[in-house]
Amino acid sequence: MTRNIKLILGILITSMLFNNCSSDKKKDRNIPVDSIAEIKSVLSPKTENFKIKANEESILKGKKGTSIYIPANAFQFEDGTEPKEPITIKLKECFSLTDMIFENLQTISGDRILETNGMIYVNADVDGKKLSLKKGKAFVVGFPKNGLDKEMDLFYEFKLNDSLKTWIPDYKFFETKSTQEAIVEIDSLDLLEGDIAYEIEYPIEMTEDLYDYGFWSSGSTATFFELRLKGSDETIIDYIENPSNVDSIVALKFNINNWTASFDFNINKEGLMYNFRPESHSERKQNDEALKLAKEFLKSAPAFDIESYDRKVKNDWDYYLSISGGRSINWNRFKQKFRNQYSNLTNTAIQQIDPNALEYYMFSATEMGWINCDRFWEIEDSDKTDFIVKTKNPNNTKIQIIFKEIKSIMTGAYENGVLVFKNIPKGKEVKVIGISYINGKPTLAVGESFTDSNNFELTNFQEFTLDQLEIELNKLN
Repeated sequence: MTRNIKLILGILITSMLFNNCSSDKKKDRNIPVDSIAEIKSVLSPKTENFKIKANEESILKGKKGTSIYIPANAFQFEDGTEPKEPITIKLKECFSLTDMIFENLQTISGDRILETNGMIYVNADVDGKKLSLKKGKAFVVGFPKNGLDKEMDLFYEFKLNDSLKTWIPDYKFFETKSTQEAIVEIDSLDLLEGDIAYEIEYPIEMTEDLYDYGFWSSGSTATFFELRLKGSDETIIDYIENPSNVDSIVALKFNINNWTASFDFNINKEGLMYNFRPESHSERKQNDEALKLAKEFLKSAPAFDIESYDRKVKNDWDYYLSISGGRSINWNRFKQKFRNQYSNLTNTAIQQIDPNALEYYMFSATEMGWINCDRFWEIEDSDKTDFIVKTKNPNNTKIQIIFKEIKSIMTGAYENGVLVFKNIPKGKEVKVIGISYINGKPTLAVGESFTDSNNFELTNFQEFTLDQLEIELNKLN
């Protein structure tokens, strides 16, 4: 049995955990599991094809509930010309974990876990010649809520390389894409000297209200990377760069005026900073108001916890800190403004698709390909763990975990003789599914565990036919 066949079987069998066999295709299922053609005919998500006219608006309805509104004259070919012939829209809907697993999709964005409400694939072509959306154009997707009542976002598939993919929120996709393109361009250049900077062209006007303003430490004595403040685990650098500690109006002044305030100072026996002086080696004159404001800010900081430091804090030493203004995008405000630019299109789509938009998650999409209706599973770093699954022949076993609390699935990575799931929440109940191969025959094992278990081992792998597999796995649903 080839490696490709094994991979397809592994994906397939796991997927059956979440989907009863469709009644219209449920014929004789007491067949060998290496009958790949029969398996695919039963479980593979089907692609629907729709024909639309380029110069007319269109409404498409997928068999699993997706609604799509496409405005007139939305597409172009790679050379910028517009299609005249009928356009073929391809739609594949993956709303069950069965479909998602068969398509080898995971609910992961970078190192963060996603809860999903569904994934769809949308593409457009004319006689096989690919189309893309014109600049400034979008189409509207309605994901059926199916009883879900949570705030969700739109995510696009993003290819990190030929084999690695992730999901990026729609309002951050352009930034990720632009950064990747800039890195590729810079890497392709022969850099003899100096640095090359690149600037991202945002799809909306970047007004001051889209930023949060704060401080950042532009230089310091090495001591401050380890010395903690009293009553917290923060360093003075952490304190400076924590927006909640900073007056945003003061930080805005620093940013607009490009101020930097650099000090030499001493630390007394109680851990307090005192005797502030403008840094003596600075090559440029420092602004008096900047020095005054930065000094007031530093004097308001908690004292250093000298006793917890494994080295001696010397009272007669000159320590050094430098403060500059910084800003970062407030992504919540950015997202609102980004989506508002398509509000008229979305409102038109709602009226055309279904005035009762409460039944759908409605998004204006500017990218084709795989599109998700997801949300981040917010997990504090202190609540994360690595879940390790031990099993025989781990290098030849595909292991996946499925969270019981939310609709989410992950595939483990083989490391040092075990399967590892990184950065997942502690104390969550999961199903663990494994497919292994013994003497050329596929075997299945299913177990349950909590993610903070340190000694989970997946055992009791059994051979199966499709009928036997269905009966066994349905007991777990």
